Order: sequence, then structure tokens, then C-alpha cells
Amino acid sequence: MNITILYGGTSTEYKISIQTGLAIAEAINGRYNVDMINLNAEIYNAPHLLLDTDLVFNALHGGDGENGSIQSFMDLHHIQYTGSGAKACKIAMDKNITKLIAKSVGIPTPNWVLLKRNVNNGMQLQDNDSSKFSYPYVVKPADEGSTFGLTIVNEESELEDAISLAAEFSDEILIEEFISGRELTVGILGNKPLPIVEIKPSHNLYDYDCKYTEGMSEYIVPAELSDSIERSLSEDALKIYKTIGCRHYARADFRLNDDGQHYLLEINTLPGMTSTSLLPKAAKAAGLEFSDLIDTIIKIASINN
Repeated sequence: MNITILYGGTSTEYKISIQTGLAIAEAINGRYNVDMINLNAEIYNAPHLLLDTDLVFNALHGGDGENGSIQSFMDLHHIQYTGSGAKACKIAMDKNITKLIAKSVGIPTPNWVLLKRNVNNGMQLQDNDSSKFSYPYVVKPADEGSTFGLTIVNEESELEDAISLAAEFSDEILIEEFISGRELTVGILGNKPLPIVEIKPSHNLYDYDCKYTEGMSEYIVPAELSDSIERSLSEDALKIYKTIGCRHYARADFRLNDDGQHYLLEINTLPGMTSTSLLPKAAKAAGLEFSDLIDTIIKIASINN
């Protein structure tokens, strides 16, 4: 079977995609015939580069690789690929839309307001029916990953700088209620939740360094949770996965407060596959080594595409 790994790209998460692509290639080399393509704008004028393969393994993160653009392109040319389709990717990439959908199906999510860039290049508050909330806030771009442009704001004097930083990455910004508590993530493989991972970063925030630098975070897999909380988290992860139409695999991120109430932050349709990534840790706790995880995704995608 011929597998083409699509990686790299032009988004802010380019370096992470490179790591993911190389890790996947190493894991399946010898099992499949592997080719690698570093995504750039020219691919849209050269679909033949992807047509001579049995399956594209989408190892991109952010930008065109995760917002539905490359998925739409591959759908147009009847190219089989791993990961969610164009519609689910477009929804999941937009944290505001994801939160609105989560709220509509009864999944708790932190209160928030949305800012949009106006014609004068300023950020304007949009109508939102969420309850008012108090500091601290989380200010972040509505369509970025890996905590790019994200700030925790503890008082009003910090808010303007936080909005300016987020505006460097996106025309839409979320100002979200900060949920004090535990950082948890639920991986989905096929249609089954994996063991829950708890993240204990060395910084106050699970930021870029804590995500991608060995030793900067502690991971507890499976997380130490009561049966009822574990079940509730897994059910809501699977619910948002199915509601927005994800397929093959994804990862839903949550906060759990001191009262045992969880809140969905986002769902990631193309979670990282590096040595420090969360989905591989969850899969390993379920008995799947990294190479077996990648092989399982390929097999699922080959059947369900």
C-alpha cells in the first residue's frame, strides 16, 4: 500500500507538523511504501502529486491543513485521506462555532464573548448570550492552535495587550472565562474514547514550551478520576466528536473544576503525533504502541473515507 504523508505547510504550527510527519514516517516505514510531501500553495495546481497514492496521511496542523481547505481539495479530486472531512475541520477550527454547538447539545463550555475585526481594523464585540463573567480571562485567537496568541488576563490593565497579541494571529478573538482546576484531554480513535490524560504543566499555562519540550509537563495516564467523572468526560468527548462529524481520530480538551464539573475547551481534528503528543500517550495506555496507532488510523481511514 502506498502512503503519502502530507506535512509542513505554511501555518504557525509548521514546526510541529514537520515533527508529526517525520514521526509518522518512521513509525510506518517498512510496513508501507511511504512518500512525503511538504505542503505549499503549488499543491492546489498539482493534484497529480497526490493522485498516485492509495492514501494521504494528513500530518498538517493549523491553517489550510486543518481548516477544511486541503480536505475540500482532496474531496474534489477523490483523494482518500486520514482525519476528519472538510466540514468537521472547518467547524472545529473555529472555537466560537465549536462552543456554540457544544452549548446547543448540552456540553458545558466556559462562558465567552467574541471580538471581530471591523472595517477600521479594530476589534468589535459581537452579540453573545453568555452570562457575564469576571477575571481572570483567557484571551485567544478563535482559530489558532498550540496556544499561539493566548494570554491569561488577571486584571483590566492587561486586557488591551492580550487582545493586541491575539489580533496578530486572527481576525476573531475569544475572551473566555478561565476555569481553575485540572487540564484533561480525551482522545477518540474510531468511535471509541481512549484513556483520559491529565496534564500537569510546569508553567501556569499548558503553553507551547510545555506542550512540545520534553520534561516540561507531567502526564498522568489514565487520569485519576472517579468513575462518574471519567464516564461523563468520555461521553461528552464522543458527543462533540459525532455532533460535528469527526472521523478516524480526534482529541477533545477539557478543564475540570474543584467541584467536579468539566468544561469543553475545543476539539482538535488533527492532534499532534510527536514524542510528547497526547493522543499517542492515551493510545499507549490502551495497549497501542505508536506504530500500531498509526497503522490503526490507516486501516480505519482505508475503510471509512
